[in-house]
Amino acid sequence: MDKKKILKAVQAELEEELRRQLAANETASAGATHGEAKAETKWDTCGLEQSYLARGHAKQFEALAMQVEELRGFVPSDFLGKPIGVGALVQARMSGEPLFFFLLKCGGGVEVQNDGAEVTVITPESPVGAALLDKKQGEAYSFRAGMEGTIITVE
Repeated sequence: MDKKKILKAVQAELEEELRRQLAANETASAGATHGEAKAETKWDTCGLEQSYLARGHAKQFEALAMQVEELRGFVPSDFLGKPIGVGALVQARMSGEPLFFFLLKCGGGVEVQNDGAEVTVITPESPVGAALLDKKQGEAYSFRAGMEGTIITVE
């Protein structure tokens, strides 16, 4: 599998999420400043709630924008024969099913297709990421009571 191609697909997914968050922020901001959002009584908090929502979207957008920028400059290393670390592409087997994980500092949970297989981004802080970190090809790993797997390949 081509890690650079996978990384570009992950970046595209995160950039699309940035667009969605920006649109949500604009909608919440418009709701907060709309003329009908003006409080008619001291108990009317619709405008205030919209402004809190807009601020939350803005914070999420900032954090995600920093992650996307970090990924743009990231060049994954080769992990053949080395312990798993950030930038490793891992094929594992759990319950007889082959799984592909791409260990990155951010973007956990993003799933992309590559060469007909689904690749899931995990972070070192995730349960699977923590279980795989510093392991090598052929080793077993476990996480959460009873979840076990075997590392098939590490790129």
